[in-house]
Amino acid sequence: MSQSGNLGRRVNPLLVVFGFSLVFFVLLMAAARMKVFKNSGEHTSNSTSSKALFSKSSKSRVGILELTGVILDSKRLLRDIKDIEENDNIKAVVLRLNSPGGAVAPSQEIYEAIKRLDTKKPVIASMGSVAASGAYYIAMGARKVFANPGTMTGSIGVIMEFANLKDLYKWAKVDRYAIKTGKFKDVGADYREMSVDEKALLQELVDDVLGQFKQAVVQGRKLNLEAVTKVADGRIFTGAQAKRLGLIDELGTIQDATREAALQGKLDPDKVETSYPERHGKFKIMDFILDRGGDDEEEAEGKSSLSELISLFRTWVELSQGNSIHDSANSKVSLPWAISPASFSPGVYWMWPGK
Repeated sequence: MSQSGNLGRRVNPLLVVFGFSLVFFVLLMAAARMKVFKNSGEHTSNSTSSKALFSKSSKSRVGILELTGVILDSKRLLRDIKDIEENDNIKAVVLRLNSPGGAVAPSQEIYEAIKRLDTKKPVIASMGSVAASGAYYIAMGARKVFANPGTMTGSIGVIMEFANLKDLYKWAKVDRYAIKTGKFKDVGADYREMSVDEKALLQELVDDVLGQFKQAVVQGRKLNLEAVTKVADGRIFTGAQAKRLGLIDELGTIQDATREAALQGKLDPDKVETSYPERHGKFKIMDFILDRGGDDEEEAEGKSSLSELISLFRTWVELSQGNSIHDSANSKVSLPWAISPASFSPGVYWMWPGK
């Protein structure tokens, strides 16, 4: 057999296709993130700037905090809040919300940080197209809440969803089981039906989280618990409906919220300047490709993303060659996205239903 024949047999065409696709994807992501990098005047809670710092201009101004997208982590927004607290030239804050909600703990962390910030500098919440679930929870920490008439808001409630794949596994001739230390250790397992006790346990859990949410609304909106309970069934409202129910303060745009923030901060609303977090630090192409900042705090996160990308490529290679996947200790490695799928369920919070 010739050497070229051996080489042709070793190279899988799927790997060639995957390789070109990966290169194209990296270049596309780099181009897209370069466009974001140029717009250095704006910043959202999910952005990947290096060190997000507000302008140190000598002029007094209103700071703009933006929270956009699903709330899965609070680190970047908490960093921006801390920067606002330390910036003496920012006299008031507009919290711009465009989010359907997110995970419980990050939403609560941001809510508490906004409450603390409001004791030092007035915070005015401005709702964009949607500010529901955890985003509405966060708005309760602000001094005053503005929404557009068509804003989707509310959704005071909690949801957890699970899939019963028992029949699917049976059809695929896959026998799944668990060895556990207690009867609730595999609660929510997708290979069997959920027991009555398990359903009661999880119901108690979501009811407890709902109670926390309602208390935040009671405190933030100065409503009684009975009034909040009547609307805390997961329904969403327009901004106009929320205004009639007392769930927000005013109907208005972000400009209206900025004027209110200026008044609260004892600034001239007709001459007030606003300040967004600025991007600092040396531009690094891999920071943008890997969706990470350049500071030490996020370096580990970026390395993790790179490791996951390499791991994914290795998985593809071994699967395309018909090999089993092993770790360094030669023990079988399960593929979590294939064997134990986990999904987010939209609701007041997006709660992870995995084990």
